[in-house]
Parts: sequence; C-alpha cells; structure tokens
Amino acid sequence: MVGFFRSGNLASRVFDRQFLSPRPGATVNTVRQFYENLVPSYTIYDIDCPDYSFRKFTDDGKYLVAFSRNHQDLIVYRPIWLTFSCHEECDSHDLPANAERFDSFFKQLYSISLASSNEYICKDFFLYMECHQYGLFATSTAQSNDSSATDGAIHGVPSIEKITFYLVRLEDGAILDEKAFCNDFINLAHSIGAYLYEDLVCIVSLRYQTIHVLQIRDSGSLVEVRRIGAFCREDDELFLYSHGQSLSGNIIINLWFTIEFQIIV
Repeated sequence: MVGFFRSGNLASRVFDRQFLSPRPGATVNTVRQFYENLVPSYTIYDIDCPDYSFRKFTDDGKYLVAFSRNHQDLIVYRPIWLTFSCHEECDSHDLPANAERFDSFFKQLYSISLASSNEYICKDFFLYMECHQYGLFATSTAQSNDSSATDGAIHGVPSIEKITFYLVRLEDGAILDEKAFCNDFINLAHSIGAYLYEDLVCIVSLRYQTIHVLQIRDSGSLVEVRRIGAFCREDDELFLYSHGQSLSGNIIINLWFTIEFQIIV
C-alpha cells in the first residue's frame, strides 16, 4: 500500500525523479505527476540565448538537442539544477542578473560537425533510444525533381543524391556508426520516413518502394537485418529464379514434343 502514496516534499520528488527510472512507456505520466508540486507560473523574456536552432528535449529530459544555424553542427546541452526562486509577488527585477542567461540553466556538453559543405542536417528528424541514450540524426544533400530514371525507381518521385543516418552517443557525442542511401528519397520531415521500435529502425524508401530494417546493436553499430521491397524474404529471389528456370525447361520440353509429333504426323 505504500507505493500508492507519494511524498509531498518537493526535494524528495526531485531526487526520486533523478535516480529512479519509470516503467517503460510511463515517462510522460511520471513527469505530469511531478507538476502536482511544481507548476511554472512565470515567463522570463529576452533571455541571452545562443543563436542555435533548438530541436527538442530527449524523452527522459536529460539532453537538449540543438543545431547550428547553418544546419551542419550538432550541439547538445545538459539541464542543470535550478538555482533561482522567488515568491508569487516577485517580478523580473527581483531576480538576479544570471537568471536571464541561458547558460544558468543549461550546460553545453559538446558541438560536433555532422554535415559536409553540400549537406545539411535535417532539423525535423531526431530519434532517441533511451535505454542506451543513443540519438539517430540525418543529413542530406539538396532535393532534385529532375532525376533520371533508374532500375527499380518509381517515375515521378524526386531524388536526393545522398542521405546519411548517424548514430550518436549523446553522453559524449561519439559517432558510433552511419548508414548512407544514395539517389534515393526518404521523407525525413517530422521523422515520417523512419520509425524506431526498441532496437529496430525502419526506414522507408519512397523512390524504390523498399523498407530497410536496421538493428542497433549493443556495440553501437547499425546492421541491416531485413529489406522488404521487390522481395520480402532472403530466399524469395532464389525461389522465383529456380521456378522460372524449371518453367523455361517445361516450355522447351513441350515445344520439343510438339515438333516431334508434327514430324511424325
């Protein structure tokens, strides 16, 4: 019965949230319960903030992901403990000057370059693997609507010369692995073209109508375990080829018997 009663002490609730992990899928509910004790009621404007494009917090709230304005660098921050407080009647003049500085609330962990000169980070794409604290990011070159037809490609679908997915360890910014797709089109806006489930990443190629299933190994590598497109299973191509060969053999045999029969008649 003790588990049904939560402490009303704010410091205790903060420490519990820091050291105790919620059940899978219950992170949002845990955060909402915390705000029973702490409710933001005041907004500070005109903060001295870095000129970056801020993407989002990770699901566990440990990291704040941002991109440089030229969309070539990844910058990751770590929230730090709150150091300012005031009464309900206070205004901005009662707060110290440091309360209006971004670095009073966030500490920059690192800044790494992901994109080259002709590539850009897809600012709307970010997948987070909470159990290993890995982040999956993507870079791409410019989109071309006048792409030439190639074998297996759908006519009318635009093409991107190169799309690269990067697996980054958010703790220190180490790039663990990368996976590139050339002359393809994957809808990366709001992570529509990719989906993360546990350690599996499904990437949808619209240009070639193919689903690539990648597995994130514990070692931090991206391994393609399945490709669903023209063939669904690994042995489908061999199966169809072998049946095609036997079908061709039957046609030749039948034709030979027809010719022999006509000669005899």
